Amino acid sequence: MNELFDKLILRIVFTLFICLVLVLYKYAHIILYPSSKRQLFRRFYPSQNPSDTIHLFGRIIAVSIIFSEFYFYISDGIWLALITFLIQASLLFIMFLLSLYIIESVVLFNFEYNDEIIKRKNFSYAIIGLSHSIAIAFMLKTIILISKHNLILMLIIWLFSMVILSFAVKTFSIISKLSFNKLLIQKNAAVAYSYAGFILGWALIISSSINSEIIKLEWYGVQVILKLILSIIIFPIFKQGLIYIFKVQSDNQNKGITESDKYNDLPDMGYGIYEGAIFLSSCLLTSIITGKIYFGNFYPLFQSF
Repeated sequence: MNELFDKLILRIVFTLFICLVLVLYKYAHIILYPSSKRQLFRRFYPSQNPSDTIHLFGRIIAVSIIFSEFYFYISDGIWLALITFLIQASLLFIMFLLSLYIIESVVLFNFEYNDEIIKRKNFSYAIIGLSHSIAIAFMLKTIILISKHNLILMLIIWLFSMVILSFAVKTFSIISKLSFNKLLIQKNAAVAYSYAGFILGWALIISSSINSEIIKLEWYGVQVILKLILSIIIFPIFKQGLIYIFKVQSDNQNKGITESDKYNDLPDMGYGIYEGAIFLSSCLLTSIITGKIYFGNFYPLFQSF
């Protein structure tokens, strides 16, 4: 019975410690995002600005996803476990915030948080910010898993992954029929849902590609690139297959704009959901082919004499 109470007390201690670490994240967030000081250091009312609520809680959910990959090993002492967690969590905070800063600089360089969220209450901007946070969180969670908490290896894989993701987000204009900047300025929800499926799908493909055993870094890099190339080959097959099997018909051929919206030149939200869902589903199925087929001893080994 005493052992059960001791474990309960330790779990409570670790819970409080994680809450303290989240306070560190709150202050670290201000360093890279000074404009969000109003959001984090004042009393927050979720119902006053739904866009701000989505933007804030998207990052909270992302941090929770990242933390879900951590473990506490207290066999060597509770203080060592706490210090190790603090160091790793601090590094992950920095990597997470830098990742957001890099991707938002690439994708949202024409937009500002204060203008879009505080002044205009742009729901589409908030959805895109949410998708960035979730996508980066899943990538970092995979990086923690494959690096086995090796900080140097974690940093190398993170840099490699961010280079790939930065190039990947530039392909939205190729894959989607929607005009990103124009529709985001108009606060159109179609582009937000389409882009959310797009970035989450790319995050899944990249996470599946980097999820390989690391023996030598150069061979690991080659293996990741080959998996990405394979994904690019397989993805269109699933995409066109889903459209053909379920007989999905685009509303019309004019960049996803329905007849009723041609006058306003605005696509319907349903078209954005269609694009995002098709892309995300195709990426999920692609990740099965690239990352979850294990050949084992399917090919017999012949010993030469």
